[in-house]
Amino acid sequence: MAIYHARVKTFSRAKGHSSVAAAAYRAGLLLVDEKTGSRHDYRRRGGVVETRCVVPDDAPDWSMVPAQLWSAAEHAERRKDATVAREFEVALPHELNDDQRSALAAEITRALVQRYRFAAQASVHAPDAKDGLNWHLHILATTRRLDAEGLADKTRELDGGPSGKSEVEWVREMVAKVTNAHLEAAEVRVQVDHRSLEAQAADAMARGDLVAAALLTRQPTQHVGKNASALARRGEDVDRAEGNTAIHEANSQQFERLLETFEPMVPTAGHGPEQARRERRQANKRAGLDLALPDGSQMIGVRGLVGLSIGQLTVPPKAPGPSTQDIFGEAVRLWLDGALAAVVDGLRSTRRFLEEHASRLAAFADHPRLRADLRELVKRLKTLRRWATEGKRRQLAERHALKLLHRAEHALEEFVENNPKPTDGTEKEWARRRGRRLAAIEQRLAALKAAREAVAPAAEAVGEQSLSGAVEAVEEWSDRMLQSYPIDSDALAPGFGPIDPAALKAIEANQSSRPPRLH
Repeated sequence: MAIYHARVKTFSRAKGHSSVAAAAYRAGLLLVDEKTGSRHDYRRRGGVVETRCVVPDDAPDWSMVPAQLWSAAEHAERRKDATVAREFEVALPHELNDDQRSALAAEITRALVQRYRFAAQASVHAPDAKDGLNWHLHILATTRRLDAEGLADKTRELDGGPSGKSEVEWVREMVAKVTNAHLEAAEVRVQVDHRSLEAQAADAMARGDLVAAALLTRQPTQHVGKNASALARRGEDVDRAEGNTAIHEANSQQFERLLETFEPMVPTAGHGPEQARRERRQANKRAGLDLALPDGSQMIGVRGLVGLSIGQLTVPPKAPGPSTQDIFGEAVRLWLDGALAAVVDGLRSTRRFLEEHASRLAAFADHPRLRADLRELVKRLKTLRRWATEGKRRQLAERHALKLLHRAEHALEEFVENNPKPTDGTEKEWARRRGRRLAAIEQRLAALKAAREAVAPAAEAVGEQSLSGAVEAVEEWSDRMLQSYPIDSDALAPGFGPIDPAALKAIEANQSSRPPRLH
């Protein structure tokens, strides 16, 4: 079964990265960083099947030569914390042959270059594990667009924020579509899916494919990384690798319990339990797992299905959770929290509702809607508490940032005092150690600047506005609950309809000093 994987990451000077070093490693080349004079020689590394440079149509000829391309990329960035390259890491189906994988890698790279107009170096890597399944593609791209004149403006749309998230989602979807088209052309009857496991499971349930949904409703494992993987292969303990093994075991046990429940109810034709077991055995084999149940059968991983149904088949729901009394008690505790002291005068309906909580609970404890409505009140009270403490939290953050700056400055003074500049040929090491302390001071200065901006009048005005919105949101909900659950009437007032999403967005919570009193 083909594996889907697509990830985007960056290389930054602030973390000591070099685009020249990254390009040399991924392509198995010897490249010299003209900016620093460092040689990066990876000509002896194995696993590099092919490397190609893909550039826009009007790009200059030198951009097709890795040594010249990445040297230009380094010189184009002047900031010492600049992002110097961006990488797209993509899994290639092991079901394809070498030529088919090469064509797939080329098309994915061309699609990226066409959209962002940067220069890209694409390297296909062969698996380094015994199973021979982990074929993958590294696309190293410049962070600037490339035109006839050379490297131009930065590809800001790929930076963080909403724009970056939407572009990453486009990349993931494009990789899935192109991969599936090549699998279909090769007459390979498998497909990949870029969506989350939850979305795929929901889609399987909508199609009525219970076993497929069970396969997809599993707890995902964590990426281990090449360094940790190498340690694990040498037999050393690696926390994340051990955690992944535990996740696989828990998934497998839960999945077997589900199949025991569903097997008598699922038709034998089509995607049945036995096929599900075979697919998970293959997945476990690819993951390098050799898990077995007490009866000798191999384990299969999924996380459990909750509250799902197909026709007459219903999976029992989860435990009901906190009772109505518990939720009412949480609301009262939030009200008595000293955090709300500064805004209590503006919460008259909330005071009235909670003062009469014993009577309301006696009258409406069994009403099916009260529990959900109280949950919403608790949610809004928590948001209010968060906003009420926001100003104090920002002031503490400023003091903490100043304290850390003073520590960094003291560390530099102490180093210079105890380690005079040497004259015996070790100046470079001394400068490196001193540079680390200077860099720490710069980082602390930047953090202090950000903390002071957060307590500036403009930021405080925004916080006050958000606090007012949170107060209004709590009062609005309390008013509605007073009308819906009147203790002076035996009849429940008509429901007040769904929650307004716009009102919910205006909320977030707080903390202060003296507690309000209920009287």
